[in-house]
Amino acid sequence: MLDEITRLADAFAPLETGGVLVGWRSGGDRVVAAALGPGPRALHGHHMFIPHDAWQIAAIDRLFALSGGDLDYLGDWHTHPDGIAAMSALDRKTLRKLGRKTADAVMAIAAPEQGRWRLAAWRQPRGGWLDRPEAEGCEMVPFAPGAQAADWARLAHVLE
Repeated sequence: MLDEITRLADAFAPLETGGVLVGWRSGGDRVVAAALGPGPRALHGHHMFIPHDAWQIAAIDRLFALSGGDLDYLGDWHTHPDGIAAMSALDRKTLRKLGRKTADAVMAIAAPEQGRWRLAAWRQPRGGWLDRPEAEGCEMVPFAPGAQAADWARLAHVLE
């Protein structure tokens, strides 16, 4: 997951890029099996990124179907190539919107730090109509095939 984010971040720098995170929920953890890219018609700027939504949705749907429903959308990731791995006001607003559609939606941001990309993540707890909880920092658990061999055997063909 981090390798793919780093590869795409390097490829598009100094412009922003991003994509979606797919995996599954395991208790309070979000196990990230893959980071999908921006899509071929995404727009990249110095301080913005607009994904190719139709491409991303089709890719998520394909992974969901191929995995028998085991892989699902977890949230989004993007880069801040000339900034820090922290959420902007727009990022917070976007994560709140994601949180209304996806339980405990995740947003990850990668930014350069000491010559390498640093990744930080937040989750948006779901609240009620009047209760709007703030996003909170979280850990993303990268999928480790060796530690989860049974899951990998079942999902390897989907992610290749």
